[in-house]
Amino acid sequence: MVFMKNLCEEVHTPFATSVTTAVISLVLCLVTVPGNILICIAIIKDPYRELCSSFNYFVLQLALSDVIVGIFTEPAFIVWHIREALNYGVMETIWIVHLTYFISCTASLLSLSALTLDRHLTVVSIRRKLSSRSVARIAGMIWLLSLTIPFAYFATGFYLFVFIFANTAVITCFVIVTFSYCRIYHKLRVQISRWRSSCHDQVASKAMAIEKQVTRAFKLILIFFILCLIPSCIMIYIINLCDACDCTLIHWLRDLQFLLTLVNCSINQFLYAWRMPNFRRAIVAILCGKSEMMNRDVIPPSPIRITISCNQSGRLETLEFPSPRKYKHVAGDTNNDLSDDINIVQQPQNSIRITRV
Repeated sequence: MVFMKNLCEEVHTPFATSVTTAVISLVLCLVTVPGNILICIAIIKDPYRELCSSFNYFVLQLALSDVIVGIFTEPAFIVWHIREALNYGVMETIWIVHLTYFISCTASLLSLSALTLDRHLTVVSIRRKLSSRSVARIAGMIWLLSLTIPFAYFATGFYLFVFIFANTAVITCFVIVTFSYCRIYHKLRVQISRWRSSCHDQVASKAMAIEKQVTRAFKLILIFFILCLIPSCIMIYIINLCDACDCTLIHWLRDLQFLLTLVNCSINQFLYAWRMPNFRRAIVAILCGKSEMMNRDVIPPSPIRITISCNQSGRLETLEFPSPRKYKHVAGDTNNDLSDDINIVQQPQNSIRITRV
């Protein structure tokens, strides 16, 4: 039964399997689409002008790929499994479901990898951030690979291709996330120890707070990645290598490994955007119709840098604080020219970025 292109396709799928998959896909679609569309709008409009960074552009890339999952892949799953439950002929259209699945999930995994590597460069590397041109090139490469690689499915068949997909895209993404987490955690601990030895207790305490936030964020990412995608890979191995498994089990494993990957795509928005205060503020401003007013009234901030000399190593360590956001408020009639009477009100941000020079 190893790598058979038509494994159990001649056996009808249990009614409960088809209905369960269709219902769960519907719930995931309702979660994935609205949330990720709001994230895309928030980054594009950026009402407070605080989302312009390579990290957030990769969050936009990830949100776009997950929107495609919610608009194409999950509805295709719903329609296909409903028809399957009603005993309609569905095998002639199965390639649509498989192809949309592989394209959207490849884009999502590659975007997740790019986003994680961007955090790694920001904290660990001397080159602290990617240029806009580099971000655009990486985004273009992600979509080029996502739109070309999945077409190998037509040459290999579903079960062989999904086996290759699990051993390349999923495992590679897991290694990248794990490696980046370990490197970032180690780098922040080294910086904190250096500042403490230099008697910069206040800076060290702020760095400790950032280290805890970064650690918590990456722990959540790793936990959900392991809970969703590693079991999916195990199911793919069982489907391809188990000679004693009956077709009922194969059908359940087939649908569950699909659903676990789609669950991970639905959760990404909460791990990378919704838990960040600046995204929530931007979305609230857009939903309340304040985005145009904010874009007009926000003065673009410039970062404040504090450079600390380390006597032991002779190197310079830099803490970079975004400057307070400034808003222009007009006294009196709102129709008056802004230049007539402007008051500057400052609102501090809660984020700090640790870098190295």
